[in-house]
Amino acid sequence: MLLIKLYLDVSVLIGIIAIAFATGFLLRGSQLKKHKSRVCELESEMMTSHAEILELQRDRLLLEEKLKGSSNIPVIPITAKEEKKSDKLQDKSVSKK
Repeated sequence: MLLIKLYLDVSVLIGIIAIAFATGFLLRGSQLKKHKSRVCELESEMMTSHAEILELQRDRLLLEEKLKGSSNIPVIPITAKEEKKSDKLQDKSVSKK
């Protein structure tokens, strides 16, 4: 069996650990910064899209109000049609007898 003797000084070991920690901390910090900027970008995009939707809904409501105000079309109630149908049904039953 091969044995490799490796002698490390404690101060060198602590230095290697500190450098590895600092490198990992800096890399992770840059990743977090990228993710935060992406989240902020998506949030602003969502806010603008919601603002557009609200604006379109407001415009639609204004158009509906405008159409309601300018509508001079007479409206025939549905109950009148039902009465006519019931009269027709009674007439047919009378004629069969």
